Amino acid sequence: MSLPRVIFVLLSALAVVACGPATSAPPAPAAGGTQQPAQKVALNTAFTTTSATMAPLWAAKEGGYFDQEGLDVTLTRIQAGAPVMGAIQSGEVPLAFVGAQQVVEADLKGADFVLVAGFVDRLGQSIWVQPSIDRPDQLKGGALGVSNFGAITHVAGRVGVEYLGLKGQVTFVATGGPPETLASIMGGKVQGGVFTPPDTAKARALGLHQLLDIATTGVKSQTAAVATTRKYLREHPDLVERYVRAAIQGSYRFQTDKTLGEKAIERYTETHDPDVLEETYNYYKDQFSKTGFPSPEGIQQNLEMAVENVPEAKDATPAQFMDTSIVEKIKASGLLRSLWGTDSP
Repeated sequence: MSLPRVIFVLLSALAVVACGPATSAPPAPAAGGTQQPAQKVALNTAFTTTSATMAPLWAAKEGGYFDQEGLDVTLTRIQAGAPVMGAIQSGEVPLAFVGAQQVVEADLKGADFVLVAGFVDRLGQSIWVQPSIDRPDQLKGGALGVSNFGAITHVAGRVGVEYLGLKGQVTFVATGGPPETLASIMGGKVQGGVFTPPDTAKARALGLHQLLDIATTGVKSQTAAVATTRKYLREHPDLVERYVRAAIQGSYRFQTDKTLGEKAIERYTETHDPDVLEETYNYYKDQFSKTGFPSPEGIQQNLEMAVENVPEAKDATPAQFMDTSIVEKIKASGLLRSLWGTDSP
């Protein structure tokens, strides 16, 4: 073969190789440096109330952040107290949004629950009563409906009753949730209840009136928080991290996107009045944590409240009930900076 012919053949072969299929570029990592998993993991989770304190969870679902983290999440409302704690313990719902009081009291009695994230550390509830009750003293000997014992509404109710000087003079009745509390008031089973928006608007529409805005007491308490068991955290740290990342992004989206925020409230509280949706959104949009870190001050208040029923609470510290390793890792990943422009919003 002549030299020109050899050169022609070699150049043709090189051209074929150069024009072959290109290697695909790796997928871009998600915000904060986590690469989206190839296959979704099914995960059941729960919330305990129709109060919009649960909104970071709802917004994470509505905004697609669980999907982004590779989690196929099913949301269920489970009654606060023993029902939801039992579901977490059994693994039926290994992660859930709950009030910290029930976690603190259960752990003081030997349980293995732990708080891995927190989103609200103030009491935003209020006490609403029948029209015939104009003054706090008229509630003496009466009853207030709460979701369950140890639930957020029960914690707030106890703070409110003590603030009104009625400690030990008002009975609490576990109704199952805000809708059930409203039904109990209207049916005469209790004289009032503890609510937050949008249920406060529903109470007002039924002719009830506010006896006390518990937020004015200034008492802190870890309410909306992510709970699991220490065993599940040890065995599935990656899933816990992905869940909390989604919740933090849900909190961000709720606070910055009114349309999605109101959509989430509407879906999970079954509230359809535009004015009530706007009132509820505006009430909550600045209350949620931007970082997802649990509140030691809030948990300390939970401990002080637990002393009455569990004396061991007197010597306990908030650190015993929370594990911040997940939120610390998420902060280090840069997620907070990508959302808020700073690592410490």
